[in-house]
Amino acid sequence: MSDVKVSRRERYAAQTCEAVLGSAKTLFVSKGFDATSVDEIADLAQASKGAVYHHFRDKQAIFAELFRASQEAVTAKVIEAMPTATEEPWAKVRAAVRLFLHGYVADEDARALLRQVVSVLGWNRVRELNEQQTLPFLRATLEGFITNGYVRPVPVEATVELFFSMFYNAVLFITDADDPDMASDEVETVILCALEGLRPIAKASA
Repeated sequence: MSDVKVSRRERYAAQTCEAVLGSAKTLFVSKGFDATSVDEIADLAQASKGAVYHHFRDKQAIFAELFRASQEAVTAKVIEAMPTATEEPWAKVRAAVRLFLHGYVADEDARALLRQVVSVLGWNRVRELNEQQTLPFLRATLEGFITNGYVRPVPVEATVELFFSMFYNAVLFITDADDPDMASDEVETVILCALEGLRPIAKASA
């Protein structure tokens, strides 16, 4: 009987947490983080304020989890597509860039969260969250390309940091654009041009 009660409590707790996150996302996207109170989140989630604080330390922690989940969803689509792509390596890179950028074009909520994330969490926390998945993926991909001779032997960490900043600012450009589709096409062109600079220099024929 006690196991059943525990299971029910765990299920209820998970449902409450999901409701809190869903309600917070709705409010952060529609009103903005600063204009949203924990009381409003609790009311929309049909939960007590204490239940909100049981799952999350503060409002920033709720936002951090929403941002992490949105980043994970976009990155997961790219990671899932990479191993199954049959094209040559650089075709996979072009497809991955397009998937990443258009992931934000297609997700208005993700754009709304990204627009606020630095002011809410600060750049260092954003960097920590991206270290959980996005940065390791970039690092592993670059190292694999260097090992296989698809990329010149550039410094890995410096390259990852620079391209991470480029991708982040590219998405911000898309987020602030009146026409996200056009903005995505424009930044994709720039990013691919930059990536081309990493290709090995072809040796001149004798």
